[in-house]
Amino acid sequence: MRPLLVFSPRYSVAIGDHVFPTRKFALTAELLKDAGDFIAPEEPSREELLLAHAPGWVDRVLSGRLSLDEEMRLELPFSPEVSLAHRLAVSGTILACRHALSRGVGLHVGGGSHHAFPDHGEGFCVLNDIACAVRACAVRAAVIDLDAHQGNGTAAIFSGDPEVFTFSMHQADLYPERKEGGSLDVELAAGTGDEEYLRRLKECLPRVFAFKPRLVVYQAGVDCAEGDLLGGLRLTAGGLRRRDESVRDACRKAGVPAAVTLGGGYSADLGRTASLHAQTLRVFAQGSDCENSQRAQSSSA
Repeated sequence: MRPLLVFSPRYSVAIGDHVFPTRKFALTAELLKDAGDFIAPEEPSREELLLAHAPGWVDRVLSGRLSLDEEMRLELPFSPEVSLAHRLAVSGTILACRHALSRGVGLHVGGGSHHAFPDHGEGFCVLNDIACAVRACAVRAAVIDLDAHQGNGTAAIFSGDPEVFTFSMHQADLYPERKEGGSLDVELAAGTGDEEYLRRLKECLPRVFAFKPRLVVYQAGVDCAEGDLLGGLRLTAGGLRRRDESVRDACRKAGVPAAVTLGGGYSADLGRTASLHAQTLRVFAQGSDCENSQRAQSSSA
């Protein structure tokens, strides 16, 4: 089976001169046009948004209007177009997770909005697509979040949920200033490079799979790349590839389907960010064997 790549051109929204480059989604999709078949998400239902969010927040997002304080906390110029882009990303991650459960891997050229809380958005994240998707699939799940910034919204949403394990490995001195307690949080010093990063990841992955998830959602932010404008880690492109291969191989060894979302990436060179995102999705697309993954999952159940 050819891989399916979930993507909408509506993810790229004109927001002016902003550090969050929404054009990266379209550029990444262009780099992947030979990697599989593209499928566009439809708008989610209100009920799907309510799986992870408070009714008041959902209604304000649907209206396309936020208060000045809410918009400042979001750190994005909010508009109906931005609202639609983030709603479609929720459907995109739900679709990627369903692809993972049926095909062994799900690939989303978008998503990863891990800073969104039940009742507000922040850090460029309006809606928590990861949390909505995990709840929509209703399976025991693990979130592996390797963005440079802690997945604080995801950790808060799943706090106390015995069916979801949240693992975040991130730079200690970055936003958010106040970290949320997840199932497993690993803080790294600024300047951490490939070898130390990969060593720490190798130590942590067995703890994730000891939870025996039936689905992994991988937030594969590339803002831990050396030179990123909003990060201070020093992973090379080769180090990021090895990071992604480590997660992919751990999922395959355990027979656990994996859905991949993009997360952050803020290089001054937009083409470099898109190239790193495309590299992640190619790592998971290449050599995937959906049937073997499903058989291994069934045997481990």
